[in-house]
Amino acid sequence: MQVQRCLSFGMGISCLSSALKINLSKSWAFYSSGTPHAKINRLTSITGIRIRSTTSFDKYLGFPILKGRAKRNDFHFIIEKMQSRLASWKHRLLNKPGRLTLASSVLSSIPSYYMQVTWLPQSICDSIDQTTRNFIWKNANNKGIHLVGLNKIARLKKLGGRGIRTARETNICLLGKLVWDMVQSSNKLWVDVLSNRYVAGPKVLHATAHSSDSVTWSFILRARNILKDAFSWRAGSGSSSFWSCRWSSLGFIGSLASYINIHDLQLSVKDVFSSGSPHAHILYTQLPSFAIDIINNMQHKFNASLEDAFIWTHNKNGIYTANNGYSWMLARMNPVITSNSPPSWSWIWKLQLSEKIKFLFWLACHNSVPTLSMLNHRNIVHSAVCSRCGLHDETFLHCVRDCIHSKHSWQQAEFNQSDFFSNEDTINWIKNRVMAPYSFLFAATIWWAWRNRNMMCLCNENWLNAKLSFNIQGMVDTLKACDPSISYTTDEGQFIKWNHNNHSCVILNVDGSCLGSPIRAGYGGILRNDAGFFLSGFSGYIQNSSDILYAELYAIYKGLLLAKEMGITDFVCYSDSLHCINILNGPPMRFHAYVVLIQDIKELLEQGNVMVNYTLREVNQCADFFAKLGASSDVEFLWHELLRWTSRIFSKVMRLEFSIWESSSFLFCFSCFVLALFTKFFSYNSFLTKKRSLNTTKT
Repeated sequence: MQVQRCLSFGMGISCLSSALKINLSKSWAFYSSGTPHAKINRLTSITGIRIRSTTSFDKYLGFPILKGRAKRNDFHFIIEKMQSRLASWKHRLLNKPGRLTLASSVLSSIPSYYMQVTWLPQSICDSIDQTTRNFIWKNANNKGIHLVGLNKIARLKKLGGRGIRTARETNICLLGKLVWDMVQSSNKLWVDVLSNRYVAGPKVLHATAHSSDSVTWSFILRARNILKDAFSWRAGSGSSSFWSCRWSSLGFIGSLASYINIHDLQLSVKDVFSSGSPHAHILYTQLPSFAIDIINNMQHKFNASLEDAFIWTHNKNGIYTANNGYSWMLARMNPVITSNSPPSWSWIWKLQLSEKIKFLFWLACHNSVPTLSMLNHRNIVHSAVCSRCGLHDETFLHCVRDCIHSKHSWQQAEFNQSDFFSNEDTINWIKNRVMAPYSFLFAATIWWAWRNRNMMCLCNENWLNAKLSFNIQGMVDTLKACDPSISYTTDEGQFIKWNHNNHSCVILNVDGSCLGSPIRAGYGGILRNDAGFFLSGFSGYIQNSSDILYAELYAIYKGLLLAKEMGITDFVCYSDSLHCINILNGPPMRFHAYVVLIQDIKELLEQGNVMVNYTLREVNQCADFFAKLGASSDVEFLWHELLRWTSRIFSKVMRLEFSIWESSSFLFCFSCFVLALFTKFFSYNSFLTKKRSLNTTKT
């Protein structure tokens, strides 16, 4: 009787809390193998819930309800769902670019729903990738060649890939959203449940897995083990414990010491880094020498109104997204490709050409066009010699350019330059000419030269030169008609000026700069009155930074500080970084990597009548000069007050009578020197109206 009351009470509480009623006819109960049959029958009679004889619980909201370890049979329906979708596509006339588009936009999204909370078995991930590859490269009869490997297709498009995401990496990145919610203790019911059961907050990044963990928690920890290296501590108020918080790459600092001195027990990170340099001199506790060196070389800024946080370092906003997680994993798996500023492939995708031509260029740059040379390299054919001329191996360049059956098309198109048939590699040969004014003619000739080769070798059909020329010219006309950059409107200009809003107050122009190799970051700015006369300038070098966003923000910060020191409270600040302006004028960004600097800028803006506006780069050249000056120097801050003194003398000299100019040759020469200085370096004509050409037309 007591058991019946407990069950009835529990079910009643569940109904009241969820505002739902239990449907006994749709409910099943599962009991472990050690449960006595007498107890099972008794509970069944009390609750009225039927017994589930198998271990399968079907699905709930599309997700399979798992008991124990996830198995292939539990998720085989994903493969069946993808194959059923492919059944209707394979009978359609789809070329390779169309198949790639469908694979990246539709096919890859089918398993995404189930990857959000489940670590799929590796065999399922392999089957998903295999299904995607077969759809891209093989026809309805399951015949075809995989021209480009999955490891290349899975790269970002700017790195030579096509953005086709692999299943396992996608699964990890989607589970990473759960890791992010757990680390930030998001206000969600499931986060509260798991936090009360296991750990909460940043401790999730270092939690230990146990055999008694739930299936969902074990999935989160498996994704955490891979993504945790991209999470790091970001300073806010600096109130985190110096000893028990992983605020640095050293981990728990307390674990490096044999004991912690009683005077250091309550130290926070801010206490140590605000004590002056070297930072470790405040410590009574003995630490290893390597740890002391690392601590002394670190720099942190704090703001009392902010909280310390663990952020996602691969995104300046500090917020984890599945897209950022996937790009970080690609960089982690291919460090050579993504380091040292690799050559960008974006030029292919920016071409105003049809997708089939861009796809051919992409294959050619990967040396994957199915010529005889490539097929022989893969042991598909026995000979690599061109079957049309029989003189050389049939590489891509020989096929579309050097073969005697292709040269006539180039001669008809008047490509007779001496360097056109040079021994240039395929990428540079295509890139240097497809960017030229004759890009449409060049691309069309390549396309029809390749088509002509296929017709001769595969269909034994030889086209006449007149037909080739007609097809090439027809494609050129089509490409020109479809090019949105070609306009027949007249070129109209826009008049701009450095103070484009006509503010009648002091104007502050700031800018950041990154120069050289290795990259050096600098900042600079100039203060002028509303007439354009110089008041003051500043420049500086930013140590241990090569980020242009930080340089732009730091330039604004230093400019506001300088104006405050000069007693200027009513002024307008112009920056040519629209991203910085949006950050400062937008909502608070809790996890931003530079949130302390952003908050310091906002506090300075509130202390006076200051506006921050965006300006064009063309009218911000004076600030750009100071920023480049700072990046090329080794001085952290330089106040150009001398120029203010010379500008005062110059303004007085300009008001002197002509007779005084004749009697003082020294003053005359000095004024000419100052005039030349300002004309050359500070562009005194910048306050005049300038005309900026808007290249709205393209020939």
